[in-house]
Amino acid sequence: MYRKIPLIGWRGFLSTRRYAFLKMKLTLIVFMSSLLQVAAASYGQSVTLNVKNAPFDQLLDDISRQSGYHFLFAEQLLNKSTPVTLHVVNMPLQQVLAKCFTDQPFTYVIKENNVIITGKAENTKPPNAEAITVTGLVTDEKGQALPGVSVAVKGTKQGTVTAPDGKYHLSGLQDDAVLIFSFVGYSPKEVPVAGQTTINVMLTPLVGTLNDVVVVGYGTQKKATLIGSVASVKGEALTQAPVASTINSLAGRLPGLVSKQSTGQPGADQASINIRGFGQAIWIVDGVESNFNNIDPNQIESLSILKDGAASIYGARAGNGVILVTTKRGKEGKPSITANSSYTLQSNTLMSKPVNSGQYAEITNLFYANQGKPEPYTKEQVQKYYAGTDPAYPNTDWQKVATRTWAPETQQNLSVQGGTSQLKYFGFFGYLNQLPMWKNHGGGYNRYNLQSNLDAQINQNLSIQLLLSAVSETNSQPVRGQGVGGNTLWQDLWNSLPIYPEKLPDPTKYSYANGQGVGSIALVSNENIAGYDRSNSQNMKGTFIINYQIPAISGLSAKAFINYDKTYVTDKNFSKPYSFYTYDYSTQAYTLAGSLGSQAKLTYQESQTRNITGQLSLNYEHVFNKDHHITALALYEAIDNNYTYIIAGREKFLTPVVEELYAGLVSTSVANSSASQMGRASYVGRLNYAYKEKYLFESSLRADASAKFDANKRWGYFPSFLLGWRMEQEEFIKNLNIVDELKLKLSYGASGIDDVGSFQYLTGYQFGGQWLIGNGTQAGIVSTGLANPNLTWEKVNIYNAAVDFSLFNRKLFGTAEVFYRTLSGIPATRIQTLPNTFGAALPSENLNSQNNRGFEFVLGTNGHIGELSYQVSANISWSRARWDHYEEPVYTDPDQERISKNSGKWVDRAFGYLSDGLFTSQKEIDDLKFTYPGGNAALRPGDVKYIDRNGDGKLDYKDQQQVGTGTVPNWMTGATVDLRYKGFDMQCLLQGAFNYYSTVYLYHNGLNYSEAFYKNMWTEQNNSAYATPRISGASSNSFFSDIYYKKTSYMRLKALALGYTLPKQLLIRAGIRQLRVYVAGTNLLTINPLKKYDIDPEAPSGQATYYYPQQRTVSIGLNLTL
Repeated sequence: MYRKIPLIGWRGFLSTRRYAFLKMKLTLIVFMSSLLQVAAASYGQSVTLNVKNAPFDQLLDDISRQSGYHFLFAEQLLNKSTPVTLHVVNMPLQQVLAKCFTDQPFTYVIKENNVIITGKAENTKPPNAEAITVTGLVTDEKGQALPGVSVAVKGTKQGTVTAPDGKYHLSGLQDDAVLIFSFVGYSPKEVPVAGQTTINVMLTPLVGTLNDVVVVGYGTQKKATLIGSVASVKGEALTQAPVASTINSLAGRLPGLVSKQSTGQPGADQASINIRGFGQAIWIVDGVESNFNNIDPNQIESLSILKDGAASIYGARAGNGVILVTTKRGKEGKPSITANSSYTLQSNTLMSKPVNSGQYAEITNLFYANQGKPEPYTKEQVQKYYAGTDPAYPNTDWQKVATRTWAPETQQNLSVQGGTSQLKYFGFFGYLNQLPMWKNHGGGYNRYNLQSNLDAQINQNLSIQLLLSAVSETNSQPVRGQGVGGNTLWQDLWNSLPIYPEKLPDPTKYSYANGQGVGSIALVSNENIAGYDRSNSQNMKGTFIINYQIPAISGLSAKAFINYDKTYVTDKNFSKPYSFYTYDYSTQAYTLAGSLGSQAKLTYQESQTRNITGQLSLNYEHVFNKDHHITALALYEAIDNNYTYIIAGREKFLTPVVEELYAGLVSTSVANSSASQMGRASYVGRLNYAYKEKYLFESSLRADASAKFDANKRWGYFPSFLLGWRMEQEEFIKNLNIVDELKLKLSYGASGIDDVGSFQYLTGYQFGGQWLIGNGTQAGIVSTGLANPNLTWEKVNIYNAAVDFSLFNRKLFGTAEVFYRTLSGIPATRIQTLPNTFGAALPSENLNSQNNRGFEFVLGTNGHIGELSYQVSANISWSRARWDHYEEPVYTDPDQERISKNSGKWVDRAFGYLSDGLFTSQKEIDDLKFTYPGGNAALRPGDVKYIDRNGDGKLDYKDQQQVGTGTVPNWMTGATVDLRYKGFDMQCLLQGAFNYYSTVYLYHNGLNYSEAFYKNMWTEQNNSAYATPRISGASSNSFFSDIYYKKTSYMRLKALALGYTLPKQLLIRAGIRQLRVYVAGTNLLTINPLKKYDIDPEAPSGQATYYYPQQRTVSIGLNLTL
């Protein structure tokens, strides 16, 4: 609304008395408005207008209704206003005001949520005072010009507004004048003139105020009226430190996001992400479900996470939550060219170090001695291995031989952004090169990103968007692969023993290092020797959108959306044969120790995925009687998916030089292929209602049809209901004068999951099996089993309650929320005893169910101390799941039920034996009052001392107790810090997790050992009850117990960046708008109880040495804007 200020007095020119009265009244209004504590973030800042020769007061009414800002003015000021013709769509408030006030006989000043209109300045300086003219440029923290900034002279009515290029001009100023620069969403700044004729100002944004428009399902909403549980982050926050995978920059930044990065492998180092512990969420990029792993963070405008009923609008895909990503768009103004370049060095955060030769010999002797066998190494030989000077007794560090200390990574990207009111454009090119830790021809990862986004306003009612993108990825790695567990390079590394030399006297022969068939890690990690696995992925997307404002019905628009997404992937796996030898220095004889294959082998795979998404929608928005704001959406969506796959291979290549299928022996040819097609149709409706922008309601309904289910079970219906109350709008809250925002939110939402095999409702046959016919075999078909036409959607219901608050002029802000989620109809096979003659397995049914509950809390502050501005925010969340029903047998044994029964129990329980440390003397063993499985005769000091829980005199499964929870954290926390002082800036991201467990094994069944094992292992000299159990000890040492299942938590300095932006006066002559140089790092410091074992807290449980370690990075870079 706008407010008129009546003036008392006579017609005609204002007398000096009346002018003084008006000045006092306006001053009082300005002072009172400064006391209003309604946060700027709670007001909309995007305005849509379509008026022709509209009276100025009507125009102000429309703007006030949409933005929530009040206009204060003397009524007589508008008498000389001229009508306005204007058409803008979702334009920021400050730009709209700049257009509206052009060529008007008055100007304005923004104070809090008020726009104060005053007459244009009159020359009131004393006759003898020397007037000063001041000009300057107002920019944001990135150096971008800010149009529409209010520049007022403190204590007077004089002022102006910055032009579209951010420049301003004020004349007739006194030397002691003070200029006040204010802009919606930015902290105001006061600058004394003090004789200056040029004053350039940089404004810093207020926390939250620039996030006032939040991306939600199929649209956007004002943050002030948003009542869903939506966490959002701007793309700028994700680019503070260079990262190869954008996902890794999210950990700790947003509440409710459970993250675990279990690998640092180039091209595959993204963390696993789930929302509130629900499971894998879906990623929607520019309106389409997409792969987020390969997006450059510099392409991203914003990211939103839908966690409650707000996600229900995505129905079948929203069961585990939705993450919405919006890429950057063009902006009106001159072209802005931005270049970013960085050079990064990567190293392992923590990686277990293998023992040296002397330590290996000692452990091996102990291994044999504990079995009563002769020790294979004499003391003299052990000392020679320690010395490493005798070539017959080498001391090879295979980790150092095969891996780099630091692996390089480079990133470059270039973007251009700009446009006019008719056409806006954004273009992007990005390049990433990441080398692995393998030192000699170990492959590498390359990625190219292209993006072109065009927004065109064809006429007053018609606009179109064209979004094009392409991603090309190549990943080359050694033939054995770098995954987790056995048969990978990590197993080969730990199988390479230090007692074997790196090289032999004959350089044409490769050295054997007990690599279990591969020779050594130095051989198998070299693509030129062992071969390679090279994949290439090409993804291309195109989206075309038409928006049409229907003139006949105010507020009604139609939208058509079509997306084409195609991914083409090839993989070439070529293994080369080689042999390896041992060498006897005393006889100078070589002995063939083994070979990796006899001839080369090639496997070639190719897949294509094509997705087409189409949407037709109607949008309606209208305000009735100024107080009733209604928006509505009706949408139809259809998705078609097509997938094809083919694999071919040959062996026995005559030469490994030719790496194509035709060079292999024809009789060894293998080939196979598969294809699938799937579709989904959906209807969506949503209604939003706001009364006086105070009482809020939202409801949606989505109907999804999935071809995976029988026609009678195909449709799923997923409603949501959300309520909100903006309490800060109530008078009893306003009177407190400390509350800027206080919003209560309640929501319920339903969604579904159709993650099951296709066509289980049909009976039929599938290819497979071999049948003996005559003297040979014939390929045949087999039954698919029993059909189940009743299989249908898993159903998700989620309840959420939250409060958003900000206090003390947004110096303190936060959110607190709790949630409860049920998941029913989880497919499972019924526990049922069937006769042997039945001949088939029972089909899956919707039997199991579980629930999750948890809470989230965010607290932050922002402000400035002098020229130091700061923004600090911290979050913490907890969630846990429990089985309501789990299909399982009826337990008759109480202990079996206690240990194995899942129904009514937490999902993440782990049962094992409780221990009382290790035996430290034979007397402890002799005094045992219970018997181990198999008897106690094999027990020795250094073996695990278990607890007979039930005191029945024997150790068995009945003694097992819960030894911990799961390997995924229940508690997650994070904090962000952003400091800026003059040209310097610092950003810091902390991430932590608590209350989860990890299985820690320090040795590998008689292969090589880690230094951590050597330092902690039990010996007669290290006779500690808390050492690692003795090597080659009793079989009971391998029982799952609290000896190996360790409680874990950590706090990690996830990212740190320090930057400096050069002064503009040094750059302007070169045509440079901004130049920032920085140093940054990720995973720089971790506080972690597993560090004493050289294990990263996010390492895969039980595989702490059989995986690619997480990477610590240190970067230098620059950001250049022209």
